[in-house]
Amino acid sequence: MTSATTPPIKREWHGTHHSWSYRQHAFRWTGERIAGVNLLPLAGEMRAWMQQRGQLAPMPTPEPPTAGGFTNPYTTSGVTLQLLMGGVINASHDYAATDTPDHSELDAEVECVRLYNEVLMYSARLCEVAIKQLLYCTDIPESRYKRMALGALLESQCPDCKRQNGKQPHLVSLVGTLAHPFHLCMAFEHCAMNHMDLVNRLRNSEAAHSGVQQLNIRTVGASKSQLKEDSQQALDGFVHMLSHVEDLERRMLVDLAEKRQKINALKKSGLPGADCNFNLVPGAEFVFESHQTV
Repeated sequence: MTSATTPPIKREWHGTHHSWSYRQHAFRWTGERIAGVNLLPLAGEMRAWMQQRGQLAPMPTPEPPTAGGFTNPYTTSGVTLQLLMGGVINASHDYAATDTPDHSELDAEVECVRLYNEVLMYSARLCEVAIKQLLYCTDIPESRYKRMALGALLESQCPDCKRQNGKQPHLVSLVGTLAHPFHLCMAFEHCAMNHMDLVNRLRNSEAAHSGVQQLNIRTVGASKSQLKEDSQQALDGFVHMLSHVEDLERRMLVDLAEKRQKINALKKSGLPGADCNFNLVPGAEFVFESHQTV
């Protein structure tokens, strides 16, 4: 288990960034009033817990969609993956630090490989769900990203071009598309996406499909020492990657909260629903114009 010590490859990302707007699913609703934002800071909460600055939140209290309940499917999936990741981190640390006299050298190596695999798998899955939770709040069709793994979210062929015979598809980055209106493109393309790419490659080559690390039978102590080192390297990179996603989450949460406040004030003042078909541009101040339509 030595791949975790491999630094991220600095590469050029060529995926284009498309413009987008929020859709009504970016909010939770109580009747015609906006009850809140339809997402949670998954990356921020996970990072805070890993740095011993907070607790992982339990599953949101189930409320009907008409009573302000969450309707974002990636929010509930993300909370579950947070808790699973927390359990994996604790299990990896405990096994590396605890004597297991009943485990043979083979038992220890197998357990270390299993735990390291889970660290890689849940690192990639949590990153995927955090990104998809944000995408769900946009007018980008869910069919575009629902089945995408992390690598395709970073960069994939334009589906419209793929349908045109004989045309070379250009590349699109859904991660870059999310970051663009908040002026985070450089931070993502020169750092965050390289870390995401490394996590994805490690997951695909060592913790998914038919590939897995080769067993290296040695002393129990040596296996555990390698687990501790490799897991720490992987988790250090994971925490750094989360810091970038957390920044994007925070920008979207603040942006949506400000728009919610202004829209609710308009509704309270008597603005009819027919005039509320707003085009909510991310990162731009919401200014109501009575003739505004979509």
